[in-house]
Amino acid sequence: MQQKLQSARVAAFAVALAVITLGVDAMAAACTQSPDEIVVRISNLRNDSGNVVAELYPNDPANFLKGRARIERAFQPAVGQGTVDVCLTAPRPGTYAVAVYHDENANIKFDKNWIGLPVEGFGISNNPTFFLGPPTFDEAKFEALAGPTVILVEVRY
Repeated sequence: MQQKLQSARVAAFAVALAVITLGVDAMAAACTQSPDEIVVRISNLRNDSGNVVAELYPNDPANFLKGRARIERAFQPAVGQGTVDVCLTAPRPGTYAVAVYHDENANIKFDKNWIGLPVEGFGISNNPTFFLGPPTFDEAKFEALAGPTVILVEVRY
């Protein structure tokens, strides 16, 4: 009994630490259809383990996919064999790109193997073809106009 209580305390501490470390954007709010909202509709998840993470990047090709450059990050529980919506907020209408990954082990990072290849599913806005590396910002960019913008992203493993 005491071990279960200790495990529950450790889990609660980990969640609280993740929220503090990642900020408020760590928890995805329900999509509200607000004018500055980007709804990232994610498909092709292989299971319901862990979370789906979506990250919004500004029109800055040199810093695309660099964590320090992202505008926002949001999480949603994974749904195997279904579609998950993750909602992000654009600061204003403009050009952006979105990257997503399936954090199957819920460790709040995009895991790679010893040679740097992804071991978790991932996807990019516009679903570009991957060849010897990640796509460029130009391949992933889209326009967020006034009104909610819906982006379809298919996860690849």
